[in-house]
Amino acid sequence: LGALRRVVQERPEALLVNEGANTLDLARGIIDMHQPRKRLDVGTWGVMGIGMGFAVAAAVESGKPVLAVEGDSAFGFSGMEVETICRYNLPVCIVVFNNNGIYKGTDVNPTGGSDPSPMVFVPDSRYDKMMEAFGGAGVNVTTPDELYRAVSAAMDSGRPTLINAVIDPNAGSESGNIGSLNPTSAVRKGP
Repeated sequence: LGALRRVVQERPEALLVNEGANTLDLARGIIDMHQPRKRLDVGTWGVMGIGMGFAVAAAVESGKPVLAVEGDSAFGFSGMEVETICRYNLPVCIVVFNNNGIYKGTDVNPTGGSDPSPMVFVPDSRYDKMMEAFGGAGVNVTTPDELYRAVSAAMDSGRPTLINAVIDPNAGSESGNIGSLNPTSAVRKGP
């Protein structure tokens, strides 16, 4: 996120869309905005899945470059909007922080079965290939420097771009878990 902070600082006219759990929470504290009304997100306790719609609307209405910062789970809710972004050749750069899962990509199936945990995604998914399938640019990065260079180039090009930013599968924690506010189940598990 520090790399993206620098990109936004260098392009204060750009609009920032962000969503996800950890991605949203952390981006709010790390990526500074330098002009008013340039950050679009769901708000605290909001819903995931609005990021791509926000990115399309921001690009159409403003004509300015849009940086959409997504967690891999949040991107899954409306990721096929990359087709819309490509169809209209919108100046949207999507960064998907890919840790292979919801919060973490290392969870095990809580039932002990052989199926993967419902919180784990297909390991090493290449979201950048989705953008390429519709004619946009796709980039896979693994370091902050690669991320900075790829996002800078994308924002300057004005082309639809999706950057698959591979991060540690252990990166992340349950977002918003406030013990006193989260309900507990009255249903008991097992004998």
